[in-house]
Formats: sequence, structure tokens, C-alpha cells
Amino acid sequence: MNLTLLYADIFDWPLSKEELFFWKINFPARIASVMDNGFYVLPRRQKLVQIRKKKEFYAVKKWEIARRVAVWMRWIPTITLVGVTGGLARNNVNQNDDIDLFCITKPGTLWISRLMAIIIVELLGMRRRPTDTDVTNKICLNMFMSEDALSVKKNEQDLFTAYEVLQMIPLWEKEGAYKKFLDANRWSAGFLPHAWKGRVKDQGSWVKSTMQGSLFTVFEPLAKTIQLWYMRKRRTTEVITPGNLRFHPHDARIWVKREFAKRLSRYNLPLDKIFYGG
Repeated sequence: MNLTLLYADIFDWPLSKEELFFWKINFPARIASVMDNGFYVLPRRQKLVQIRKKKEFYAVKKWEIARRVAVWMRWIPTITLVGVTGGLARNNVNQNDDIDLFCITKPGTLWISRLMAIIIVELLGMRRRPTDTDVTNKICLNMFMSEDALSVKKNEQDLFTAYEVLQMIPLWEKEGAYKKFLDANRWSAGFLPHAWKGRVKDQGSWVKSTMQGSLFTVFEPLAKTIQLWYMRKRRTTEVITPGNLRFHPHDARIWVKREFAKRLSRYNLPLDKIFYGG
């Protein structure tokens, strides 16, 4: 088996034969594996197969909620794509998990887009607030990217981010936003070549927007001021740049890299060369 199995094991996730090929990491290695009910796992990890089936059952309802919320977000003229990220993108969820949504916006409308998205999700009673303790099936608007800043920063172009880019599942798009996103992140093909080809091949058709999102750029400075003022006492690990907003409670890259290093060490495989490429 290939390195993909080691990476998937970090998330307690068995893989089918098709998934092993699709998500194959571009580095040669042979990893011991066991097959159980059509899924491959590391030795002594067969219990994960039944856990996967349970998680896939929980994912069904979460997908229904994500699609329903995304339909309402079509009314936001400045957003050109809404997609699912996080565990739900792979159906790897627990019953009490929230739902991570990713948005691409037209240039100059990052903050006004987020504000309108928050209002819609709030009105639907689905928004995950920073102080929530029960986040079951709540919507976490955790990442916004502007169409003129879709390429991931050079220092974050690693295996972890390649997975994040290619695992994102669009719920809807317009004006070729998904293609623009993939084109801007062609570097991910160097880590996951089969996944890259598969995503490019499976692109859906897109529609022309009938609403002029550019009209909303006039509200962008006010929307930014209001949100930064509201966030001033709650700032933790947020990433805020002119073209990107990320609101992840924890930096998953740190623990993923640590756990991957543990697994690679069993096979004397070089972490940095695999995780960062080269």
C-alpha cells in the first residue's frame, strides 16, 4: 500500500481501493496493510471499518443541512462558490460535529460577503457562535477567499493544504469559480496528482451571475470595520489578510504533521521531503 493509508490513519479513516488510488501521495513507499470488508487499514486497526460506517450515517443529515443552507446563500450576489470542507467533505464526522462551509467572493467584497452570509445563517438559526458549547449541525463559516487571492501562500503549500484544497466539495458555483480555484492551486498536483486530475475532470458546468456583486464594494469598508470591532475581544488564531479570512478554532496543520511524523518514523521515511515536497 502507499503512503495515503498512513495519512488517512491520522483521521481514523479506512480507505477503499479506489480512494487509495485517488488520494495517492506522490512519494514511493510500501506500507503494511490489512483489508476488512472492502477497506484497507493499518494492521490492528480493523475496528475503524465499523466506525467509518457509523460516521457515514451521521454525514447524511449534515449534507442535507449544508445543501439547504447553501441554497439560501445563492441570494448573496458577491459569493461565487459555496463548498464543504473539514471532515464532512470526506463523510468523516461524529454526530455532534458542526458543518464547515467555504466561500469564494468577488474581488473587493470579502467582508460584506461574510456579513451577508452571517445574517442569512443567523436567520436560519444555524450559525455556530464562538461561545457555543453544543455545535451539533451548526454552520461554521470558517473560510472566505477573494477571487483575486485564490492561490494558497507559498509557505503553506504542503501536503496538508493540498488535501484541504482537493477535498473541498462545491455545493454550487457560478462564473467558473471552482475552475479558478483549482487553476490557482495547481501546485497541489505535485502532492496528490490523481486527486488533482480527478477534480479537474469532474468540474461541473457554471452559470453567469445575473446580479452585479461589484455594486457592494461600496459597503466593504463599513462591513470590515463592524466585524473587526465585534471580533476585537475574541481574536485567537484567526488569519486575516486582504484576500483571505480564516476562522479555524485550532490549527490542524500542527497536530496532523506531528501524527504523520510518528507514523512515518516506523518506516524510516523522511517527513519534510514528503510533507513539504521537493
